[in-house]
Amino acid sequence: MNALFWVMGRVDGRLVLNIEEVADTIGLEVQTVYNQLGAGAFPIPMRKQGKRWFADARDVAEYLDAQRELARQAHDALRKRMGIAA
Repeated sequence: MNALFWVMGRVDGRLVLNIEEVADTIGLEVQTVYNQLGAGAFPIPMRKQGKRWFADARDVAEYLDAQRELARQAHDALRKRMGIAA
């Protein structure tokens, strides 16, 4: 998890992020996160405590690392189709 230290640095070393911090960290609007949670489509495990939603920093970092890997694979595939050496 390369992104874990970066994520934790954004929230002063805390291991738990609230929904606003999660949305900001992954680049979504808070309402989009609420909409995806309601539809059961949000890709990061979240738990509800009272009226608030929270996520573990490790899960957020894992999501970011996975997105980076997908982007890297798409980039490499594009370069290969274009005949550009790696």
